[in-house]
Amino acid sequence: METTTLFLYAFSYIIFFAFNWKQIKKGSQRLIDENGNFSSKPIQLISNQIFEAILLGITALITLKNNVLQLLFNPEITANIITLYLLTFILILFLAFKQSKNTFKKRKQSSGNATQFSTLFFCSYFISRALFLFSYELWLRGSFLFETAHQFGIPIAIITNVSIYVLLHLFNSKKELLVCIPFGIMVCIFNLLFQAVWPAIILHISFSLAYEINFYRLYVIDLKTTRHENFNNRGYGTNRS
Repeated sequence: METTTLFLYAFSYIIFFAFNWKQIKKGSQRLIDENGNFSSKPIQLISNQIFEAILLGITALITLKNNVLQLLFNPEITANIITLYLLTFILILFLAFKQSKNTFKKRKQSSGNATQFSTLFFCSYFISRALFLFSYELWLRGSFLFETAHQFGIPIAIITNVSIYVLLHLFNSKKELLVCIPFGIMVCIFNLLFQAVWPAIILHISFSLAYEINFYRLYVIDLKTTRHENFNNRGYGTNRS
């Protein structure tokens, strides 16, 4: 690995790690926390993701040089691998919907904050989230994974990649930290099997957006139901008087 490339990886990782840690301390790293509460700094959340997408995206483009398109759209696939990937994709969606439902139940049980966001905000957030995860995967399990696999072999590349991935989630919940290990191994293996980065991009974006969009759907339904019940209760009180 060239010294310049190694420096770029180290520099981008340190900046990303420090910035991520700072946002966790401020409470502006996630749209929805583990108790189902929305972030109190939604606009900052979007700007943070755009900054991180630019930082990681530029690093990936510089280190990949002319191999970006090849790494994104390598057509070397077989029917068996595609079948396995599709089954994994379905499982990921199932887990995302299940987890978002469980988180929303926690919100209901704890009477989560009453923060309300516009549809425009959610659309802007989902776009910035997808852009960030695209750059993130292109950087971590695209450029860095294939470079380390080429230099040190696949086993060391996967171990290194997963270790870095886990460290980035060091300040999150213990449950999320543990989930990072099997998920990180899985997406590394799929990328190496396909010799491309799009398997990890699709799986990560799909899980994240399925989780958050379903949570948002449940939130909107609950909000409309509550408003309807309050309206009926006011009407009933007026009729009685």
